[in-house]
Amino acid sequence: MVTTRARRLPAEKRKRQIIESARSVFAGQTYAKVGTADLAKAAGISEPALYRHFAGKKELFVATLRATAPRLLRVWEEISCDYDDPIETLWAIGVYYYDHLDSHTANMKLQFRALSEADDPEIRAALRESFGAFVEFVADTLEEGKARGIVREDVDARIVAWQFLGIGMTLDMMHVLGFSGEMDRARAAIWGRLYLDAVKRTAAGAPTYLSDRAPMRAPDGIWSALGGETPAFVEGAVG
Repeated sequence: MVTTRARRLPAEKRKRQIIESARSVFAGQTYAKVGTADLAKAAGISEPALYRHFAGKKELFVATLRATAPRLLRVWEEISCDYDDPIETLWAIGVYYYDHLDSHTANMKLQFRALSEADDPEIRAALRESFGAFVEFVADTLEEGKARGIVREDVDARIVAWQFLGIGMTLDMMHVLGFSGEMDRARAAIWGRLYLDAVKRTAAGAPTYLSDRAPMRAPDGIWSALGGETPAFVEGAVG
């Protein structure tokens, strides 16, 4: 029998190829069920060859996580170059993300696999690095908008950036779980407008619910109805 050997590639190119093939393996089943034999087979190499590039499954998993975010971030940066208005930039990124949900499925599954393993310090660090990069990008875009008088000055850029990511993750979950029929393109567009309209600067200024004259509070009697006493931080805002 003639055995076909994998073509020899430069070390860095081989590592990238292993990472790319590992993405679909890790996305396809739980982290615990993935073995190095599965990863080597997907890459078309032997297990000893896999170990020449990675110390083990976890190192490859972390490398796969760290390789995922930069590719999408580069797309966001390219989109941002086409728009002068920061609000239009975020709109265009949102449209791109919705229109390419199918291509994000494996990456989204990979992220959720990683979240279930976030007690591991190395995996948690890789996740923080990935999500942190996206938050930083959106927050910087919003801060630019604030500096130019396009985005409201009272907006907390980082919190609103996390909300932007949350919309994307919700779209991913609906797509993977089969709820796509509840979020067509028209509804997604309305959701996007609601988000962006909330951060745009208007002549009317900040909504009244953000002013000191109207502190955030639950309806009267809600805490007793839930079987508890009114928390101290709420009592200080009442009256």
